[in-house]
Amino acid sequence: MCQDFSDLKARAEASGVELGFEQGVEQGVLRTLLKLVDDGVLTVAEAAERAKMTVAEFCSKTGLTVRRGDGLS
Repeated sequence: MCQDFSDLKARAEASGVELGFEQGVEQGVLRTLLKLVDDGVLTVAEAAERAKMTVAEFCSKTGLTVRRGDGLS
C-alpha cells in the first residue's frame, strides 16, 4: 500500500514538473513576441499568428490592449 502511494506521488510530481515546464516555455514565447510587438518588429496580428492564437487570445494572455489600427490587418 505504501509503495502504491509512493509511486502515485512520484508520477504526480513528475506530471506537475512537466506541466510547469510547458507553461514556462509558453510564457517565455509570449514575452518574446510581446517584446517584438513593442519594438515594432511585428504587428499584433503577426505575433498572434506566430503564437498560433487569435489576436484576442494573444492580447488576453499578454495583457496587451489593442486600439483600432494597431497592426491588426
